[in-house]
Amino acid sequence: MMILGYILENVLGFFFALLFFLLPQPARKTFGKERKIPYVERVRSVLRQGCSSFYDSATFFSFSIQIASIVMLARLDFGVSASGMGDSTVKITWAVSLLTLLPLVYVAFLPRLLQDPVSGKQTAKELSKQKLRFGLFSVCWLLSLYPFYSKMVGYFGPSLIGNGEGKVILNQDWNIIQASCTSNVENVSSRELIAMQIFGVAGSLFVSIWTLLKVIWLGLQRQHEDSRFVQWIRRRQISIGSKLAIIFLVLLPVLAISQIWTIMRLRRFQEGISRNTGNKNLDSQWTFGQIASIAVFAPVLVECWFWWANG
Repeated sequence: MMILGYILENVLGFFFALLFFLLPQPARKTFGKERKIPYVERVRSVLRQGCSSFYDSATFFSFSIQIASIVMLARLDFGVSASGMGDSTVKITWAVSLLTLLPLVYVAFLPRLLQDPVSGKQTAKELSKQKLRFGLFSVCWLLSLYPFYSKMVGYFGPSLIGNGEGKVILNQDWNIIQASCTSNVENVSSRELIAMQIFGVAGSLFVSIWTLLKVIWLGLQRQHEDSRFVQWIRRRQISIGSKLAIIFLVLLPVLAISQIWTIMRLRRFQEGISRNTGNKNLDSQWTFGQIASIAVFAPVLVECWFWWANG
């Protein structure tokens, strides 16, 4: 049930970004005069505070997941221990690593989400915090590179199953094991496995490419602030930001849904095997981790309620 925490993280991230994108500006010009829309200003202020709280919670949630993923995968990859790390569990670990990183993209690449709802600008202190947030996102992204590397090796590296030299288990022996464990179980089809591979690799590459592009952009701003290219981009920053928002609002939910489907499909497969072998599936039980994964986002709701009640 820990998947509820992953779903909540992605829903909140998409919810904040979508509302900011759809809500009108708090001030409009009518017949040459500026007309304020009080309720929009208030809603944007509440969303701004809630989004800030969400990003802080989601960042450290993702950080802890990336560390846990690295530890689990490294133990398997370096032959320390394979206890509890079956093929499906490894694939779930890959999916979780990506899934918890996706919601951070909204704020990391769309700083307008945290701009003042009236002035539309950020103070020097807020700009510094924005840089800190991207720095923390970059740390999570760097940590996610090991699960991504493990994923690429697992999908495209040499298999240990086969009849050739250096193989650990023969094909006929593997078929016998599969038949005994997966009888009366809806097996994961080859098409489903291909879909998991495509969306998993595409999601990691999508985040990595945009992260590298932003790092390059920040470097250009710092080293070549007066160059024509930098000035040209800055003049079109609002237009580019709007297009980026549309791209992220379309692609990130698709990638998130694909990873949620991957986890749920593999969990269902694991439950079938557990029934066949007479074992208990502990992943379906509510434990400390499952509760903590949801409770970590409680401050977001509290923050929104406080600023709405005292706005």
